Amino acid sequence: MQKYTLKTVDRAFELLRILIDAQKPLSLSEVADRAEINTSNAFRFLRTLEGSGHVVRDESKRYSPISGGGGEIGLHRGVELLDAIAAAPEGEISAKALADLLAVDVPQIVRALHKLSAATMVELDHTSDQWRLSTGMMRFFRPLLNDQFLARFIRPVMQELNSTYQETVSWFVPYGWEQVVVEVLPSPHPIRYVLERGARQPTYLGAAGKAHLATLEPKVVSAFLAELEPVQLTRFQLDKATLKAELEEIRKRGYATSDSERVEGAASVAVSVRGPDEQVMGVISVMMPKFRMSAADFRDMSEMLKARTAALFQNS
Repeated sequence: MQKYTLKTVDRAFELLRILIDAQKPLSLSEVADRAEINTSNAFRFLRTLEGSGHVVRDESKRYSPISGGGGEIGLHRGVELLDAIAAAPEGEISAKALADLLAVDVPQIVRALHKLSAATMVELDHTSDQWRLSTGMMRFFRPLLNDQFLARFIRPVMQELNSTYQETVSWFVPYGWEQVVVEVLPSPHPIRYVLERGARQPTYLGAAGKAHLATLEPKVVSAFLAELEPVQLTRFQLDKATLKAELEEIRKRGYATSDSERVEGAASVAVSVRGPDEQVMGVISVMMPKFRMSAADFRDMSEMLKARTAALFQNS
């Protein structure tokens, strides 16, 4: 095992040396040819080097080493970098565009982005090579959210649902291709399911996850699922084609349901919540042991949750 690991590290450095010696950025196939390895292995090595901040991939999918280019970006420019990402028309922007906008070398921008990513302040969409603010930024303004958005809009709906159905109600916010549990109102029943605040959950499982996935562009979801290696948490086994069809149904009816996908024996219903600007703010979910809810009750709960969240900002 040790011998294999050393060879792997040596091969990674070999690819890095190839990029450093090249006079221009190289494509994946060019790197693979020069290293005399197949493109699949070259891709894994390059992604690892990219993730560790040693290599950058441009918009044409060509790789170059991160080296030289002066010093690191300071705090002031770091704030400007975050502002530039937040001000991007689609909320996403490439490293090259950021470098042009801030008049800074691309390697410096990439190093700064990787540092911000390690601090969960920004994240990279690998399907588009665009950077965006991460929901990890929420920790900086969580008190404001607690006092205003969560307290004024979300928690009253959660309290109403919790009181009406006597089941656990949770509030999730998106975190890349995962979700973070921000608020939970537990069921008063002795037999109940309660998720831990701060826990991260996959979006491809459970009603809450699917409610969020259904808000995304189908082509974006398809690209994500194409590379997904799903984790099985219960006896439920994910079928990607079935999930795509289910997401279409969720978009039509406005709510998602699940049965034992994240937790064995648990059923749930969830609805995504859009703010006044139509941006998805998060997902409200009601979770209960499936033996406690009939099909008719489940439908009524789904329609009530859909109606209550749709009316959230009507009088704001």
